[in-house]
Amino acid sequence: MAAVLADSRLSPACQAKVSAIADHIIGKKKHRILEKQVSDSDSFHVFVLLSYNDQDSHLSFTASPTKTDCRVDSSESFELPAPCTEARESIFKRWEMLGRLSEKTRVLRYDHPRKKTERLADENARALGFLTQTRRGAGCLITRQQQNIPLPVTEE
Repeated sequence: MAAVLADSRLSPACQAKVSAIADHIIGKKKHRILEKQVSDSDSFHVFVLLSYNDQDSHLSFTASPTKTDCRVDSSESFELPAPCTEARESIFKRWEMLGRLSEKTRVLRYDHPRKKTERLADENARALGFLTQTRRGAGCLITRQQQNIPLPVTEE
């Protein structure tokens, strides 16, 4: 990510924030990055093909300078070859159900991290999950989204 950010118009502070967040989310997983700079915008957009052991996901980051900081948003999507009820029980069991967007799509929010100190006070900054049934209930399209991501907590 650092090499892609070096060619961006973001401030060094904003580059550092994006890099720290991306490194925290991507970790050591295999990935490919495609940067898309909008010519008339100060925003930075990057698409990441992220490889897990069993499948790939689409991950995107957007960074926008603000008057006092840098706002970083992310969105990750992948399909699980199982019903959404299984995804809810295995991946999203600590997430609060907010409701439905349709008969096939549920909306969840990450309200209950394992470490209570990691719970964000601002509900709007907490991650959202969208689970949509696909393949007549045999699959689940999953999107995790977070806006205005804070810097990751480093353990000392």
